[in-house]
Amino acid sequence: MEFFSGGAMSPILLHANYFEQGQSVERACQLAREMGADGIEFRRQPPKHTGTDLQYLDVVSRALDKYPLAWVSIGGPGVDLMGDDGEMRAKEIERAENFFRKAASRFRLNVVNTFAGSLRHADSSLPYLEYWHHGSAIATCEQWSNAVEGFQHLGAVAGELGFRLAFETHGVYLHDTLKASLDLVRKVNSPHVGLLWDQANLLIFPEHPSFDEVIDTVGPDLFAVHVKNLLVPPQQFLAVSALSQGILNIRDQVARLLKAGYDGPFCLEAPRDGDREHFAREDFTYFRSVLTNA
Repeated sequence: MEFFSGGAMSPILLHANYFEQGQSVERACQLAREMGADGIEFRRQPPKHTGTDLQYLDVVSRALDKYPLAWVSIGGPGVDLMGDDGEMRAKEIERAENFFRKAASRFRLNVVNTFAGSLRHADSSLPYLEYWHHGSAIATCEQWSNAVEGFQHLGAVAGELGFRLAFETHGVYLHDTLKASLDLVRKVNSPHVGLLWDQANLLIFPEHPSFDEVIDTVGPDLFAVHVKNLLVPPQQFLAVSALSQGILNIRDQVARLLKAGYDGPFCLEAPRDGDREHFAREDFTYFRSVLTNA
């Protein structure tokens, strides 16, 4: 099995959700540097930012000038290509391209976590976390085609600017299951468009791939990995845990990924209540030990 090779030990990134309790972007960059993290996965526009995504890039750029990080990723929101209005889809693609061009002019982009637009079932009584009712389960042929066409264009932009786009395996999107995500990546058929794998997200589906299936299937299409853990198998809610205390054996997964040749980034995240700055230090210390000793 051959994975994409970045040519060095896997970088460790911290997800923006460690720093979404009122901390500034500058504080997030300062903390990441203090801990020894390689970078941060920012959001394209965080929930409480009142300006545009291009204005938010100015905030990120100023923070990185003061506290430089080797790896910078950008997460959601992605590019909404699921609507019927062709003019709106074209505007989404144009906005995304403008965003990436400005970002690449300010700092080095590496792997960008992206989405193709949410797909919720028309029956609003179906719970959000019942992922199997949404996303690829209800996608039309036209929505598949629109996503492929849009990301073929954006993949070319990524190639020109020197970064890679990676669809996160995430419920309520076209790229929700492992199969659907890989189908989308392979239909786009660009060396600059691949997969961001999140095993905890996949566990929400009643039928989810084993870790062996992931290892055997993704190959060089795997560009990045999200790392989080769960206290119990998810039913109607998520009980997110510290990386070292959940039901997923992170040490085993990392060892097997590295053995298979993966050396892309690992992005740690903690979408849970409590002292997230403490969680960041705790999770980073644990994961760095795992990666060093794998």
